[in-house]
Amino acid sequence: MIQNVKTDKGYVSGTTIGEPGKEVSIFRGIPYAAPPVGDLRWKPPQPAEPWEGVRECTEFSNISPRAELPGSSYEFPRSEDCLYLNVVTPARQPDEKLPVLVWMHGGGYAEGCGNDKIWNNYRLPQNGVVVVTLNHRLGLFGLLAHPALSRESPEGVSGNYLFLDLIASLRWIRDNIAAFGGDPDNVTIFGESGGGAKVSIMMLSPLAKGLFHRAICESGTSLAILTGKSLADVEESGKKLFEKLGIDSSDDPLMQARALSSSKILEANQALEPPRTTPGSPPAFVWDAAADGWLLPDSPTKMFKSGSCNPVPLIVMANLGELVGPGGLVIPQLIPAYIDMLNSVIKHGCNGYACIFDQVPANWRNEGGVSVHSIELPYVFGDWDDSTGWWKSIGMFMQQMGVKTVTPELSVVDRNVSEVMMALWTSFAKNGRPSAEGVPDWPEYTVDTDMYLNITGTPEVKLGFSKIAQ
Repeated sequence: MIQNVKTDKGYVSGTTIGEPGKEVSIFRGIPYAAPPVGDLRWKPPQPAEPWEGVRECTEFSNISPRAELPGSSYEFPRSEDCLYLNVVTPARQPDEKLPVLVWMHGGGYAEGCGNDKIWNNYRLPQNGVVVVTLNHRLGLFGLLAHPALSRESPEGVSGNYLFLDLIASLRWIRDNIAAFGGDPDNVTIFGESGGGAKVSIMMLSPLAKGLFHRAICESGTSLAILTGKSLADVEESGKKLFEKLGIDSSDDPLMQARALSSSKILEANQALEPPRTTPGSPPAFVWDAAADGWLLPDSPTKMFKSGSCNPVPLIVMANLGELVGPGGLVIPQLIPAYIDMLNSVIKHGCNGYACIFDQVPANWRNEGGVSVHSIELPYVFGDWDDSTGWWKSIGMFMQQMGVKTVTPELSVVDRNVSEVMMALWTSFAKNGRPSAEGVPDWPEYTVDTDMYLNITGTPEVKLGFSKIAQ
């Protein structure tokens, strides 16, 4: 196993997890940028400081402060000092050049973290890929814009710090992942829900060009969930927040704002953005990506429709239940948004693939359950035996739909579907073409054929991707 690893800032040590004989190395809480605190609050991420000796990376890092959502508590401490990533690698030697999968977590732009046990599970890496999971700034700490911040910036912009964090993490991966057995020239970014939206922003930002080579969007894109705002609109929200904080614009407003505690800022933000009452319900006030002409040249929809993207091979996937219901989070607008994304990369000569996920544990299916938002995640990360705790959150969605049983009765079918999902994602990461034993050839998407892969216990290629949610 890989033990002490030399990064560009110093040595790190990790630990091992996994089944006997198939262990993988895990490095938790590696800094990829300096803590964005004090004078660095609401500034682009800066380089991390080097360290002497070996930094022990066996514990997960802080996660970004954010407003509380019922049912979304985490065991990890919250701090603006949150720019850390985790690496899970099956490599025995640093020269193996394994494909790299970089996970961008869901939770919109305001919730979630990269430390969840499921993302850092050992089973996906056991398929021969290095998995990197990310933490970054969330909500107003990652997206606030303000005219004073824009005046301070050499580029004349503000906001989008969350996405600048993601780009900083991709640069760290480019410069360091080879020491963990990964191939910096073969990086796939993937994410679900808000993570899918983050992936799509990376596909649009000229600052991210060349830092990744393939992309997978699961149940989310910035064309359908968080669709972006003008810089002026986000700046206006920042002005309202500063007013709520009692900041005197005649004196140095940024010095005042940066001197405040994160808890005071969150409290003022809650007065502008009332807390949600149930998981999955939309907030009344959203911090979003800003079309600033620098990180994001224009609105995501306009850019994909015009073909203005970083063209890479792309998989788009939605769960059938989140397209047609009943109940839960229903987002049929995913399909036309995905088609715009596919057409954009196809226009540049890259392969695009469309997929629908519709596997549901048998007991839930028998009680009327459908493939709700996020149900594909334990299949993608190999949690076919309910070992990470993620199935509990899916059970909450199921109960909202009227399913009575709290826990799934997982069977060999669920394990087989999980093995298929991991094989498809890793083969795509390896060579840009998703394939798996027992799965029919997955055709590239075109508007003319409109074909997609339907994943259940018996995967099959079907016609009519564009018509699924009509």
